[in-house]
Amino acid sequence: MLFLLTATTSFAQFTYERKIEEVKQAGWYQLTLPENIFPKLNSGFSDLRIFSNNDTTEIPYLLKIAEDQVARSSISLKPLNLARKGTALYFTVKLNRTEPVNSATLEFMEQNYDSEVIVEGSNNQQEWFNLHNSRIISIANPPVNYQYNHIYFPNTDFSYLRFTIARGASLTLSQVKFYQTKITKGTFTEAAPTLTHKTANKQSEFYLTFAQPVLLSRLNIEPATTQQFYRNIQIDWLSDSIASEKGMHYQYQSLYSGVISSFQNDTLQFTPQVVSKVRITIYNQDNPPVQLKKVIGWSPQVILITNLQPGAYTLKYGATNVFHPRYDIEHFAKEIPEVLPELQLSSELKPLQNTELESNAWFKNKLWMWAALGTIVVILGFFTMRMIREQ
Repeated sequence: MLFLLTATTSFAQFTYERKIEEVKQAGWYQLTLPENIFPKLNSGFSDLRIFSNNDTTEIPYLLKIAEDQVARSSISLKPLNLARKGTALYFTVKLNRTEPVNSATLEFMEQNYDSEVIVEGSNNQQEWFNLHNSRIISIANPPVNYQYNHIYFPNTDFSYLRFTIARGASLTLSQVKFYQTKITKGTFTEAAPTLTHKTANKQSEFYLTFAQPVLLSRLNIEPATTQQFYRNIQIDWLSDSIASEKGMHYQYQSLYSGVISSFQNDTLQFTPQVVSKVRITIYNQDNPPVQLKKVIGWSPQVILITNLQPGAYTLKYGATNVFHPRYDIEHFAKEIPEVLPELQLSSELKPLQNTELESNAWFKNKLWMWAALGTIVVILGFFTMRMIREQ
């Protein structure tokens, strides 16, 4: 009986459930979590469980958040024909056709610069074709410390690449590092909030309010003006609000801390968090305030990958005081096929928080409890008297 009660209590912890489309054939499958499920999950999704309907066996799964995946491998190339014409700096590299190159990091002896990089390709070093133009910037004036010196260009079949660092003061090349960078794009849903703001005490505060709670992992920030700027920024999400005699008190927790600038498009990325309201603080110091024209949020797709036998299964969630499950499946992620069939989830079923009370209602009835105790006393008394008489 103790085991049954314990098991009942364990399953009753899950407040919500969704039926999983019936599995007809054994194999690997994926489940895409709907957007409206995230507000009901624990932080970090620790309460997600898949159970077999036949014997309530817990089924292991692998959780995957479809963010951008960046793989970068270093390529050893030596700059050749280093030359200068006026303030422009030139150098060439010979490509190894077995190791394609599509990005580079340029480092200079100078700490402050604002220059343009022109990347060209050629097979004979006589005729050059433009591949990419990019801007590189470095600011080292405390408290400002900013560097944007990584450039991307297309994969190419040319035998040579020529780099021209033009515009601005003359620069001295310290080193250049080459890479093959592969970016696998994630899957995101746009979340457009309403935007309000206020400016005071040399800082601007922008408030993003979403129509419903959303799993947020990145923000695109578009300034309203073309002014040049470099500002420290802090992004926080509203975690709680408390009513007091002095009014509402709002508690925020940090999402992101860094800088935004007019030098590059600002897509700010951070750990996914379910939010309904976000505060962006821009520290203007003694500069004119930066106004934002538009802010767009992005919610990443979240999927569960699992290996199932034919049968019926249920996804349960909405539990408190549960830890992240530890499954062996995480050690074999590379063996899972890249393309998987999708199983659909039902709509959310009625809350199950009263399951434990209903299944154990007889135990809560005092009459039954006293009757059970009385029966136990009578039985114990009977056997006690019998033992005394036998002695």
